[in-house]
Amino acid sequence: MSTALLSGTQKSKYRHKKARFLYQFVLYLSPVILLTSIFPLVTPRMAGIMVGGVELPQIILAVAITVPWMSQSVCLPVYRAMGDLLGEREMNACMRRFAEYWITTSLAVLPALLFFSLPFFFALNWSLTTLLAFLVLGFLNMLFSQLLVIANLPTDSRNTWAFAWLAYALALLAFPAVWFLPPVMGIFVMLFVLRGHLRHLVAFKRLDYHVVAREMLRGFLLGSVLWADKYLLFITLDGTMNVIAVYMGLAPAVIAYNYFFAAEATKVDRAVGHLRTIIESKGYQQVESYSTKVENRVVDSTRRTLMIAGISSVIVAVLMFLLSPESFSLALTVIVSSWLFLAVTVFCYQIDYLGSHTAPQLIGLAHLFICGVAFQLFPGTHAYFAIMVGELLLVTVSYMAFRRTWKTPAYDLFWRHAVAW
Repeated sequence: MSTALLSGTQKSKYRHKKARFLYQFVLYLSPVILLTSIFPLVTPRMAGIMVGGVELPQIILAVAITVPWMSQSVCLPVYRAMGDLLGEREMNACMRRFAEYWITTSLAVLPALLFFSLPFFFALNWSLTTLLAFLVLGFLNMLFSQLLVIANLPTDSRNTWAFAWLAYALALLAFPAVWFLPPVMGIFVMLFVLRGHLRHLVAFKRLDYHVVAREMLRGFLLGSVLWADKYLLFITLDGTMNVIAVYMGLAPAVIAYNYFFAAEATKVDRAVGHLRTIIESKGYQQVESYSTKVENRVVDSTRRTLMIAGISSVIVAVLMFLLSPESFSLALTVIVSSWLFLAVTVFCYQIDYLGSHTAPQLIGLAHLFICGVAFQLFPGTHAYFAIMVGELLLVTVSYMAFRRTWKTPAYDLFWRHAVAW
């Protein structure tokens, strides 16, 4: 009877744990769910609103395809500033450190934002007024992205993340013509969360300029794999593209990418943390044994992520075929290419995680080169066929580098610890 009772208790805990994960995962996907639902409703209400001779939806779309890529560039310096605190799960210490460095790291947004804006300005013949609107909206979204680092700190709750995005989405839904309001509302929510540490903003602490530049370049190249093609497609199509086909085609990769960080990355963190403890306190045989377990766990987590992307891809492809057959071919092209981009991104993240930064950056640079050449040689969406051929090679290269890196995680961790010491 006691065994049956214990078994029932274990099942209840498992169901509770599973329900909690699903709840947190839905919160994690809140920006995807909210913005995908709201944009089709507000876009017609924005039609006809001109900013510097350009329709407002085009400016917002330009920001929407730039911010995810640029966020990885401008947020890495913030994570670097808090690096020694992230594993300790001390929220107050992390938020204080964030506040101390935020003003100076936010200034790094400006040259990066200008760099991303110039192709729009020249290729799409924007006026200075349109460029200024893009810079203001992009800057506000970048500040919001940096503040969301607080919501990504190692806690078990995604409520802060969801509330911030809910404020963003509701502002967009209620006042779509007030184009700067959504990121402002998201910023207010995050500043409220940071309210106990706002006095530390005047500390104006900063990282070394070389460190900031290195981290931003690293984020730029890593982020390019998943986002550069949309940026280049938008430019080559003169600021117009089939938004539904592109974003629905991207959705499976985004869902799987979020799943990886919501479910798998934390497991890898714990496993690697335990491996560090074993390296410091146990013998060679125990280290080798657990090192193999860590390798298997990382490989399994990557496999599950790509499987979820594959299953989601099939579902989205069927939906697009049934509901929007005129966009199906483009959506299918984006679905297939985005799965390849996701595979390279996850492999590169896992390589970068163990401190091997050079290989992922070279792969990101190769991806940028492939995309640039493809869009230069082939018009519009036809470039994706050339990109997919090149991306198959990058998937192979990144997978081989991933397996080689995680074949001996204990060795890499030992030498990283020894060099740091």
